[in-house]
Amino acid sequence: MSVRLLCILHRSPPMHGAAQVGDFIASSEKLKSNFDCKFITIKSSNTIADIGKINIKKFYYIIELYFKVFIALLTFRPDKIYFTASVRGIAFYRDLLLSSLWKCYQLIKSVDVYYHYHTKGVNQFVSASNKNLKLTNFFIKGVNLILLSPLLRADFKKITTVNNIFYLPNGVENNFSEKEFNIFINKKYKNNKIMNILYLSNMIKSKGYFNVLELASKTKKKSIHYHFAGSWQNNNDERQFFEYIKDKGLEDIVTFHGFVSGSEKRILYQNASFLLFPTRYESFGLVVIESLSYGVPVISTNEGSIPYILDEKSGVVINDVDKLLAALEQSEQNLLNKETAMYCRQRYLELFSLEKFEVNLVEVLK
Repeated sequence: MSVRLLCILHRSPPMHGAAQVGDFIASSEKLKSNFDCKFITIKSSNTIADIGKINIKKFYYIIELYFKVFIALLTFRPDKIYFTASVRGIAFYRDLLLSSLWKCYQLIKSVDVYYHYHTKGVNQFVSASNKNLKLTNFFIKGVNLILLSPLLRADFKKITTVNNIFYLPNGVENNFSEKEFNIFINKKYKNNKIMNILYLSNMIKSKGYFNVLELASKTKKKSIHYHFAGSWQNNNDERQFFEYIKDKGLEDIVTFHGFVSGSEKRILYQNASFLLFPTRYESFGLVVIESLSYGVPVISTNEGSIPYILDEKSGVVINDVDKLLAALEQSEQNLLNKETAMYCRQRYLELFSLEKFEVNLVEVLK
């Protein structure tokens, strides 16, 4: 008989890292060929702006999710449970409530439980109070943790109740055959005339988009064009962004593309010289490996797993966003070439492709 796997996970919308991974897991044929799968979507926010806010609809989603999981445990009777866990706030208490269901279920049937963490902040949360530490230890008691890289292990240094810890780097889609990429990259560096800087992520200040905009002001006399793409978290940030562009006279060198996907995203990556992602809060950063898949080197910060993803041949990792200009100058001198692009692409294929992620996920769950 096939092992029954219940997956409770985030899916888009809204589009963020955990949702992107959840979308892929739910469509994974390799997972479905190894397990008898049932998927339940964690609904919480409809837009990026809704994340972190409390409203009546979210309480309805919690009740709905609770009963879906309850019914699945009764009727599907899983042998394994995969769950996308949250760190803090109302989402943590929602997850704590849900965990009571499979903790009771474990009293009548043996089941392996896996919590997949797509974010960091556990240590900060449990350090805030003894209550948070006790509740988190109870929540994690006897389960297996799936972390994005060994660099995130320290986030759980105060947790003593975990069963096993597995490391599973994320993966992203491969948009080229080997032949297509070689043709593309030869053409790109043959016709390379202007430097295109890309920021592609949700337009949240902690992810560093405004630092990139300030860099545009510092380099306005150079032949550099800055491209921004993503969804806004709030109207104030959006207004401030465009006011800064007007005040500094950056209209000719800054383009805002809004939320992009499909061919629009592909064109931005293909034209990019560098991805700039000076985030101050990140556990992994799918855009970093997405950029590598297009052969685009990355300038980013030493947040979360980013130093695990990048090495000195594929990008520059800084410990202070004030060093962004120096990092760009260093990258322009050392990394703006075809050889670096080929190396970035190969690093992606070996470590961060969807195929690699899929195989590793099945191995973890087995």
